Amino acid sequence: MTGQAIEAPKTTNNQPWLWFAAGALILLLIAAASFAPRLFGQAPDADSHGLAELRETLRADPTSVRGNWLRTLNPKMQDVQGDLVWNPSRQQGVMRFINLPDPPAGMFYRLWLYDSHSINAPVSGAKFQHGSGADEWYAAIYPESQVETPYKFELKLESDNKSIPSQIMLMVQP
Repeated sequence: MTGQAIEAPKTTNNQPWLWFAAGALILLLIAAASFAPRLFGQAPDADSHGLAELRETLRADPTSVRGNWLRTLNPKMQDVQGDLVWNPSRQQGVMRFINLPDPPAGMFYRLWLYDSHSINAPVSGAKFQHGSGADEWYAAIYPESQVETPYKFELKLESDNKSIPSQIMLMVQP
């Protein structure tokens, strides 16, 4: 050996994209969690206290539309009670249920809003895959598009399988 120093190999982080991808994934998960109630309604175990307060606030507004659930001839709905309140200026509302049964496996409930100022199809306002049980339960209404003058609200039992027809379970006609 002639006295030359042996240099240790240099290590560098050749994967900065990994940190960027992890950060982007975290931001995406946070955004998805914040939009989940709008897309899927409130979860049955979620704190519905805020929705109960919102319901009372909307009911106190004279511009809000409200009504009790009208039962259909479906025997599964004979014990269901509750109501709905909708505020056109806020574009939000709240449904209240007691004794709403869980939907069958592979099915879900969807609320449809019919607007007298629209010639388009009804607007989806909520989608959820559970019932209320015997307790009072609240679900938020966030429509996919503007609903100014609703004349009918229908809660339907639906499936992603388009060969299974939807069924009207409850309705409100203010």
